[in-house]
Amino acid sequence: MVSAAPPVAPAAKKPGVGSAIGWSYVLTGGRIGATVLVTFVLAKLLGPSEFGVVAMATVFITIAQTILQQGLVSAIVQRDKLTPEHLDAAFGVMVISGFVVGGAAAALSPVWALVNREPQLTVVCLALSPLVLMQALTIVPEAVLRRELQFKSVAVRTLSASVVSGVVGVVLAVLGAGVWALVAQSLVNAFVGLVVLWTVCPWRPSGSMRLGAIRDLWKFSLHSANAGLGSMLSSKSDIIFTGLFFGPVATGIYRLAARLPDMLVDVTVRSLQQVALPSLSRLQNEREAFIRHLTTLQHLGALTGLPLLGVLVAAAGPLIDFLGPQWSGTEVPLALLCLYGALNAYGVLLGPALQAIGQPAKLAAILWTRGILGIVVFAGVGTLLHDSSAATQATAIALAAIGMQVVMNATSIWVTVSRAVGGSIPRFLAPTLPAVLAGGAAAAVPWLLSALQVSIEPPLLAMVCYAAVAGVVAGALLWVTDRRLRLLVRRKLGGRLAWIPLSHPRAGRHAA
Repeated sequence: MVSAAPPVAPAAKKPGVGSAIGWSYVLTGGRIGATVLVTFVLAKLLGPSEFGVVAMATVFITIAQTILQQGLVSAIVQRDKLTPEHLDAAFGVMVISGFVVGGAAAALSPVWALVNREPQLTVVCLALSPLVLMQALTIVPEAVLRRELQFKSVAVRTLSASVVSGVVGVVLAVLGAGVWALVAQSLVNAFVGLVVLWTVCPWRPSGSMRLGAIRDLWKFSLHSANAGLGSMLSSKSDIIFTGLFFGPVATGIYRLAARLPDMLVDVTVRSLQQVALPSLSRLQNEREAFIRHLTTLQHLGALTGLPLLGVLVAAAGPLIDFLGPQWSGTEVPLALLCLYGALNAYGVLLGPALQAIGQPAKLAAILWTRGILGIVVFAGVGTLLHDSSAATQATAIALAAIGMQVVMNATSIWVTVSRAVGGSIPRFLAPTLPAVLAGGAAAAVPWLLSALQVSIEPPLLAMVCYAAVAGVVAGALLWVTDRRLRLLVRRKLGGRLAWIPLSHPRAGRHAA
């Protein structure tokens, strides 16, 4: 808890972990809901080339933002004793760094365009460079809210920004702005989020900076910054090398195919990631409770994420048909990247777990290993398939990403669960098996309907029907096979659902 020097107001009751998880889902779910709708509309109005150019520019800005952050968010959230001097020092560093790194990003925009052999990238990167400074101004107040588990306030910020920026992007696309509709959407999203964040956050900087406080934070943040750079490289190397070797069209196809499962993982597992670091940090000295809580979070992430990814696979074909012929061939990389998202659901919470027990160096080693492996693998794919079609190139990148994720997930789970925490890997993974079955069954719905010779037109109706059937199949299978889910529902709804059986008649009574 942040200690205040001069008290300015009575301390409010800090929200519990359950409340934080709920608001984390609200914040991410609302933002993703708005983003999905806007993405569909923009993809219908625009094409892969526009999406690709903005994706190539955005990854350049993301590199600058990652360098800027320096791991300070994790340091503020995880630190046991935090003073106002620490926050003032962090904010001062961020403001100075925002101007320096943002200016450097603007100056290097022509170089990024030259490397990618895409002249339009120069002006697009220049237009997006203010995002770096706006990011700098948000880091400390958002970290304060997350440390205090004030996710309701964060929800207000993200939902407002998503809705306003989405409206701006769609209006400009309708007016024929092309790539600039996507650029304006990004800028408006960041600006509205910045204004709302400073409105809902009670903390204000005092204007002083003490070197001692900066040194205290950097002892932790340097390791976290190293992990952050490794995370950026490992998560963005696919987009970087798709742009470098294949150009904006293949990048646009891959980006759209990746964005939809990414958003589902955001709304399910990464919602828990936002809560994981502060909640696990409180248990860092109680390893039995720590591993139980981590297992519970992983179960919740798989429970919500894997079935939805299976539903997206089921709807992939008619969805791409609905978006138009400019996106033809995207359904295959979309389905593959849903599998990648399912694998990613098992790695998202491991980073906060290592940070919570004060071992960010291990996280950095894992992320840098994956990043370097990604450079080698994606460069190889780019060299071999340089003359293939854009859809084939995107599909090959997706397959390579899946292979890497399998290897790195196995390594990360072993390092985190078994070595660092001392838990049992089978016990960590076992609660997620019902979600795996549900996701697989949902994904198989198109094949089932095809075997039954069921044909549905037009594409929009087919997408809705496929998704509905897949959702029912996944939900029913989850309810039958996941005892923890039934127990969770009974606890939340109390005596009204006391009739729900917690186990099958033949199984008898057993612990969750």
